[in-house]
Amino acid sequence: MNQIASNVRALLIALTLVSTLSGCALDYEVHPDPDGEHVTVTIKVSEGLVPPPMAVGYRSTICQNVYEGPDVFGNIRLQTVAFKRRGEGNAYGANFAVDGGGLCRWRAAYVSFGVHVQSPERIGEGAVVGTGGDVLVLFQPHNPDVPPKWLKNVAGTDLDIKNDYYPWLRDVLKKDYVKRVNLVGEVVPYPTYFAPQARNINFEAVLHANDVVTSKEPQFKETGVHPAFIYPDGTSDSDDSDAPNFRKLEAIRLKAEANP
Repeated sequence: MNQIASNVRALLIALTLVSTLSGCALDYEVHPDPDGEHVTVTIKVSEGLVPPPMAVGYRSTICQNVYEGPDVFGNIRLQTVAFKRRGEGNAYGANFAVDGGGLCRWRAAYVSFGVHVQSPERIGEGAVVGTGGDVLVLFQPHNPDVPPKWLKNVAGTDLDIKNDYYPWLRDVLKKDYVKRVNLVGEVVPYPTYFAPQARNINFEAVLHANDVVTSKEPQFKETGVHPAFIYPDGTSDSDDSDAPNFRKLEAIRLKAEANP
């Protein structure tokens, strides 16, 4: 009788476990503990920049190969978190849980945040927000496809980042193309950090609004032909690149500041 009871108990436990795991197929939401560990992201911006919502990627070792709308793909659950302005100053803050909980046992794998130009039309008539200004922080082992030169390993709970940006007014001579104001930073496409213990991330973004680089590109791009960039000092060149030269922009600005 004891053996039968033991077998029944084992069966019930197994059925409960299967039910719990299968429930993962029904509920992919993040359910963090409000009192659990959090990561705080603070962004300080210069005038003319604002931070869009950050994207937090949670990874699951239980739910695999799941595709449920735009926010759940493979074993990743994407969560967007809006920044809130702190007082009347130029700082914004937001936070998110490290342990996402839920039936899938979500755990923060990375966070992507950044800045963009607040009023692109002031830089170019009819222009809209373009690309650039992003930062990626990884909390779990990084993708080996990420080139090492773009990756910085950071130990400890504090991560401090400061980046300079230059506005790039990009125009393509193409019907219905809208001019875009991109941000040119030191790293292309964006700096990446591996900081598994980071819990306080401070990001300062400095916009050199008066040092605008422009480019006009043909409608159809030819192989080996790169756009010509017109730099703030009036010089023009066409490097073997599809983006302006950050080092040159820095040199032009520093020279102008040294000789006002």
